[in-house]
Amino acid sequence: METMLKKKTKGRPELLAPAGSLEAGYAAFHAGADAIYLGGSRFGARAYAGNFSEEELLRIMDYAHLHGRKVYLAVNTLLKQEEMDALYGYLLPYYEAGLDAIIVQDFGVMQFIRTYFCGIPIHISTQMSISGTYGAAYLKQCGAARIIPARELSLEEIYAVRSEVEIEIECFVHGALCYCYSGQCLFSSMLGGRSGNRGRCAQPCRLPYTVLSRQGHPVSKQGSCLLSPKDLCTIGKVGQLIEAGIDSFKIEGRMKPAAYTAGVTAIYRKYIDQYLDCGVIAVQEKDYQQLLDMGNRSGFTTGYYSQYHGPDMLTARRPAHETGGSTILDTVKKQYTEKELKIPVHAKAYLKTGEPAKLQVSNETYTACAEQGITQAAANQPLTRESLKVQLSKTGNTPFMMESMECDMDDSVFLPKQQLNQLRRDALANLTEQILKPYRRTGNRKPNTIGRAAKQQTSSSPNVFYAAVEEAAQLAEAVKHDFLSRIYLDASMYTHSQFATQLEKDVSLIHSFGKQAYLILPAVFRRKTAQFYEKHWQEIGRTGIDGYLLKTYDELGFIKAQQTSQGCCVLDHSLYAYSNDTAGYFASEGWRHITIPLELNRKELLAWAGRKRFLREGSTQELMAYGYIPLMTSTQCIYRTLGACTKKRGLCYLKDRYAKKFPVKNHCSECYNTIYNTQPLSLIQLPDELDKLHFSAYRLHFTIESAQEVRLILNCSRQSFLEHTVPDMSRLVGAYTNGHYKRGVE
Repeated sequence: METMLKKKTKGRPELLAPAGSLEAGYAAFHAGADAIYLGGSRFGARAYAGNFSEEELLRIMDYAHLHGRKVYLAVNTLLKQEEMDALYGYLLPYYEAGLDAIIVQDFGVMQFIRTYFCGIPIHISTQMSISGTYGAAYLKQCGAARIIPARELSLEEIYAVRSEVEIEIECFVHGALCYCYSGQCLFSSMLGGRSGNRGRCAQPCRLPYTVLSRQGHPVSKQGSCLLSPKDLCTIGKVGQLIEAGIDSFKIEGRMKPAAYTAGVTAIYRKYIDQYLDCGVIAVQEKDYQQLLDMGNRSGFTTGYYSQYHGPDMLTARRPAHETGGSTILDTVKKQYTEKELKIPVHAKAYLKTGEPAKLQVSNETYTACAEQGITQAAANQPLTRESLKVQLSKTGNTPFMMESMECDMDDSVFLPKQQLNQLRRDALANLTEQILKPYRRTGNRKPNTIGRAAKQQTSSSPNVFYAAVEEAAQLAEAVKHDFLSRIYLDASMYTHSQFATQLEKDVSLIHSFGKQAYLILPAVFRRKTAQFYEKHWQEIGRTGIDGYLLKTYDELGFIKAQQTSQGCCVLDHSLYAYSNDTAGYFASEGWRHITIPLELNRKELLAWAGRKRFLREGSTQELMAYGYIPLMTSTQCIYRTLGACTKKRGLCYLKDRYAKKFPVKNHCSECYNTIYNTQPLSLIQLPDELDKLHFSAYRLHFTIESAQEVRLILNCSRQSFLEHTVPDMSRLVGAYTNGHYKRGVE
């Protein structure tokens, strides 16, 4: 890495600090942050942070702009339709006041901002799980100015994105890590109804689990925290991060106090500047210790910048956010929260008898003037230069300090103190206005909140059924059921060495039963995976495959780059379309076939279906009616954590404190794990309910089921949906869940 990057020189990276409160925002700037990111009263991924009222947010924006800093607003949750309708009014005051950028997760929110808030930079949240050049290039094409890629990327992968795509890159350098690819976690959502996609994660990953073999035997210590990463700390890698081309160094911690924000920011400011000045970094032990004392989880890790995965990145024991006590926080708080930045101002006063008094004030860029009253000849006590300077230099609680003052005045003149004070206030207010004026915006057009997408004239077909399979035995059973018109084949079924050959055999089998065959691309599409598909894409196309199920934005970019027809592609539920607006924006980009997200409840699904008439001609929507819901997609590997990786596909279980068992599959070709819910989602027993939704198709997704279980589930589906008889759900192995159909998420 060092050799590869040693000739690469970059400019000064932005230091971006979290602000969970107004106090934290000020402290971050005082400690050297170039920018802060924060949440407003709605739509932020840290719903339990202090966040900002409208008045507070406008105040911190002006403060930042007066001092040449920036403020980014997180709108990085998935928005339901009624929230999309409220988005314009929420963003308008911040847009007009000069907000520097908006961080988004929802594709519909991104396109909404691009349409109705022209010119404001859009930053792609790490919640969008961008993991390569294809995703970065695609979202740049869609209007993004910056991406915050998946935290799992190595320095080499980041360098490749930065080198191949002209887009800003923002990366986390310090703070908490997620076990799951951000934005692909439904663990908290399914267990307790608190969705990470809605900023309300309950962090079940921090709890203890025991690993069981496929046969149910314990293979780990009871109660190990196998899903809990240590906190990230890259202070010793600042030089490498700069040379990798990272444009913005991001500190995690909007839930942390102001002292934490300031203390961590100050140390990263020190070492960024040190590297830029000297070309080397020598981290002092006291600084590293201070970072530990500010807060850590069982120590620090340098994260995925240094390694692909491994047990040393995890806490192993129940993590507590450990600090060095209140002393360090108190010291930092006094140093950075009890101070105020001031802008040096040069002033010149003009007092000529019989003329208005004038004051001109200037900073490095702007000059402003004010006039007040009429300068009089002194009757008793004339103004002296010294007294005039004292009076006009009292900047008080303004953001300015008088660095110098010139006085061009007649002898023996007088102006009342009240008018002198007003002269100073007016001049500084005018200078403030001059500095902030370039940030102000006007000229928005307000959206019509009803039916922004083109109308669809075609009707849905409620009795269309598809099956997805991840095992050969499941496929052998599924093709026998004539009511299925499409089979999705998971890419993990095939070895890389014989991929096209094995796929062609299965496609031929599916076609022989008169069904369509679609390929499910991997849930993780990083550089090595992309290179494999680049090399074999023509071969895959020659297998006769009819279409593709896409799971990531990198795959959307890949399909576009290969000039593959978007009409034969379906977006999976991980490419979220919570709202009809988002589905409409996807359709406007050519992605007309979507899967309904898994976190919507019955009422929201009915509302979604009721607005389908506003989607584009030919759009379709699939609803998952059965399947084990993927709770986490992680680059970490349970087998690797236990030191037992065989690089072979397998199945194990995580047992929690309530003895519930979560299936875990390892996908070795792309080297990631999927953790599934303990019970399968089933809406099979609700045919009358689903008929009211009129979605285009139902999908039955098989993951860990045996061929016999696949047969039972398909037979129950036929009975319920086509024969209109009550299926014997007791024949399904184990219990099932309605998922979010009844409860939904906050």
